Amino acid sequence: MISDHSSSNLRKHTSTNPLQRALLDRFHETAQHLLGRVAPAPRRILDAGCGEGFAMRAVLGTTDAEVVGLDGSPGALRVAGVLNPARPFAAGDLYDLPFPNHSFDLVVCMEVLEHLHEPGRGLRELCRVSSGWLLLSVPNEPLFRGANFLRGKNLRAWGNDPGHVNHWTFGGFLRFVAPYCQVVAAHQSFPWSLTLCRVER
Repeated sequence: MISDHSSSNLRKHTSTNPLQRALLDRFHETAQHLLGRVAPAPRRILDAGCGEGFAMRAVLGTTDAEVVGLDGSPGALRVAGVLNPARPFAAGDLYDLPFPNHSFDLVVCMEVLEHLHEPGRGLRELCRVSSGWLLLSVPNEPLFRGANFLRGKNLRAWGNDPGHVNHWTFGGFLRFVAPYCQVVAAHQSFPWSLTLCRVER
C-alpha cells in the first residue's frame, strides 16, 4: 500500500520515534480542540492538501460530517483512500479548487501553505470555497527548523525542509492570515502554529 509512494509527510507520520509521535499526537489534539469551537457543527468539510490522509484520520475521523479530501499527488491519494475508506477524494490544485463558491462549512488546510510560492493566492481560494470557517496550520519558525537541526535533519539547509518556501513565526502567520479572514482562535503546538478563522460573507 505504501511501498510505491514516499514523502516527508508519510515518513513523519509513520515514524516510530516516541518524541515525534508525542508531538504529532499533541498537534492533532490541538486541532481537534479548535474544531470543537466551530458552531454550528459543520456538515461538509474539505481537507485541502490532505496528503496521505493521516491528519484527516486523526482529527476528522470521528466527525459525522461529509469530509472530502483533495491533493495533487496521486500516490498520496492512494494511501489516503486506504486510511480513510469511507471518505471521497479528488485530485486537484490548491490554486484552482474544483468546487463552487461556499461549498464547505469548514475548510481544513494543514501543513500546506508553507509549500506555496503564492500563499496568498492559495488562501484566497480556500476562503472562496468556505461558507464560514477555516482551520489552518503551518510550521512555527524558527522552532520547526531548530528542532530539525537538533535531531540532525536537513543540516545543510539549517533544518529547513526542502519544500518549505515560507517561514512564518507564530505572530507572522497571524499577520499573514488577517487580511483574508478573521482569526477566532490561535494556538501553538510545538513546533506548529494553528489558527481557527472565520470567513466574513
